[in-house]
Amino acid sequence: MSGSTRNLRSRYLFAIWLLVSVAIGAICCLLVSENDRIIAFRTLLLGLSACLIALPLGGLIAWACLGNGIVSRFLLVCTFAMLLVPMFIHVSAWDAAFGKLGWLTSTKGQILIPLVSGWFAASWIHGIAAAPQVALVLMIGLGSGQRVFEEQALLDASPADVFWNVTFWRITPLLVLSAIWIFISCAREIAVTDLYQIGTLAEQIYLGYSLGLDSIAGGWTADQLAESGSISNRLAIALFAWLSMSAFLLFFRLTDLEFESQFNRPANRGKSGWNRTAVAVLLILLTVVVPIGNVVIRACFYVRPVNGIPTQGYSVSQLFHSLGRSTIDYRDEFVWSGLIAVTSSTLIMILATTFAFVGRRSRVVPFLFAVTMAICCAIPGPYIGTSIATMMSNVENDTVHWFYNYTIAAPVAANLIFCWPLGALVVWFVFRKTPQDVLDSSRVEGAGGLTRLIRFGIMGNVLALVGCWLISFAVCFGELSASQVVRPAGIDTVPRKMLGDLHAGVNEMTAGITIVTAFMIVAVSLLGWWFIRLNRGVFGRQ
Repeated sequence: MSGSTRNLRSRYLFAIWLLVSVAIGAICCLLVSENDRIIAFRTLLLGLSACLIALPLGGLIAWACLGNGIVSRFLLVCTFAMLLVPMFIHVSAWDAAFGKLGWLTSTKGQILIPLVSGWFAASWIHGIAAAPQVALVLMIGLGSGQRVFEEQALLDASPADVFWNVTFWRITPLLVLSAIWIFISCAREIAVTDLYQIGTLAEQIYLGYSLGLDSIAGGWTADQLAESGSISNRLAIALFAWLSMSAFLLFFRLTDLEFESQFNRPANRGKSGWNRTAVAVLLILLTVVVPIGNVVIRACFYVRPVNGIPTQGYSVSQLFHSLGRSTIDYRDEFVWSGLIAVTSSTLIMILATTFAFVGRRSRVVPFLFAVTMAICCAIPGPYIGTSIATMMSNVENDTVHWFYNYTIAAPVAANLIFCWPLGALVVWFVFRKTPQDVLDSSRVEGAGGLTRLIRFGIMGNVLALVGCWLISFAVCFGELSASQVVRPAGIDTVPRKMLGDLHAGVNEMTAGITIVTAFMIVAVSLLGWWFIRLNRGVFGRQ
C-alpha cells in the first residue's frame, strides 16, 4: 500500500471514529436527567458558537501567516504570543471596552449597563481566544507534509479549486480536532462563564461548590441554582474524556503520518500579495491592537475635580500610575502565583520528558500518554479542585492536613493536572525531533536507556527543554479554574484576584494589572518559543 493511500485511509478511519464518538455521546445524553441534558446542551452550544468564530478566523490567520512578507511574519509572532494568554486576560481586554465600566460604554452615557454581555460576549471571547490555537494546528497541516499533491494540482486548476478539492480535505481532520479542543475548553474553563453567567458544565460545578460554602450566588436564576445542586457530572466528564482521547490519538497519528511521509518537507511560503497583506493587517488589528488598546485606554482614564466639579479625562501619566499602583497591590499574588507555577511546571517537565523519551519506540506508552492527557483535558477545572478537597477531607492524618491547609501542595496538584495536556504536548514534539538513527546507533554501541535519555534526550535538547519549561510556566501561571478551589487561607493568586475584580468591572487598576500580567506571560512564552526554535526549529521551521 502506498504512503498516500495509507494516509488517506487512516484519515477516513479516524473521521468515522470521531463521528461514531459524537453519536455515542448524543445517545448517552438521552439517558441522563433533564438538568444534565440542559447543562450539556448549553456547554455544547457555547462551544459551537465559539467554533463559528474561531475556525474561520484561525484559518485566515494560518493562511496569512504563511506569507513571506514582513506583515505576515509579524502576525506569526503575534499568533505565538497569543497562544498562551489566559482566558481572564481576554475577558479583561474585551470587557474594558463593552463591559459595565468599559470606555465604549461610557461614551454611550450608560453607567453599569454593559453594551455587550451574556451569551454573545462569552462566545466572542472564547472564539477569539481559541483562534491562535486553531491557527497553529492548521499551520501544521498547511505548512508541511504532502504538499506535492497541491503543487501538482495548481498546474491544472485555480488556487480556489485546489483549496476546496485538495487542501480542505487534507486539513479536515485538523479542523475536527480544533473543534473538539474548543468544545473541551468551553467545558473546563470558568473565567468567561462565571462573569457572564453561562451555566456550562464547569460553571455549574463551581457554582455548586460556591453554594456549599455559603458564597454569594450573585445574579443566578433559581433554575440555575437548582441545576448546580442536582448535576451528575460523571457521565458528562466521561464523554468529554472519550472525545478528547479521540482528539489526542488523532493528533498523534496525523503527526506520525506527516513525519513518516516521504513527501514530508517544509512548504514554500506563499507570496504576500495585497490581499494576504491586507488580511494580515486586519487580523493584527482585531486580535492584538484592539484588545491591547481597550485596556490601555481604560488605564488612562481618570476623574479629577475641576473647579469643584468631577471631570473625566484621559492621560498618559494616569496609565503609568495605574501600572505602578496595580503592581504594588498585586505583589503578594504575583509571588504565590510564581511559586505555584514554578513547582507545577517543573513537575510537568520531569514527567513529560520521561514519557516522551520512553515512548518514541513504543506503541503502548504514546497511547497511555494520550489517555492521561485526554483525562486531564476533559475534567473541568472546578471538578479537579473539589475532588482534591474531598479526598483531603477524608484523610485522617495531621501531616496531610498541614500540607493541605498551610502549603501550596493542593494548588500545585490541581495546577499540574489542569495544565498537564498543554505542557506535556510541547515536550512531546521537542523529543519527536530527535533523530531516531542517532538513538539506534547509540543503542548498538551499548548505551543504556538512562544514558540515551541524558545524552540525547536532555543534553541534546537543553535549550528546547528550557523553552518548554518557560511555556509550561506561562500556562501554569495563568491557570484559574482548578487551583482557586483549593487555595489555603492567606494564599491568593493573580488569576483568582483578577476574576473577583472583573465582576465589578474593568477599572483603571484592573486594566493596569491586565497589561502587566499579559506582558509578563507573553514575554515568557515568546522567550520559550525562541529557545525551542533556537534548538531545532518550531514544527520543522528552520
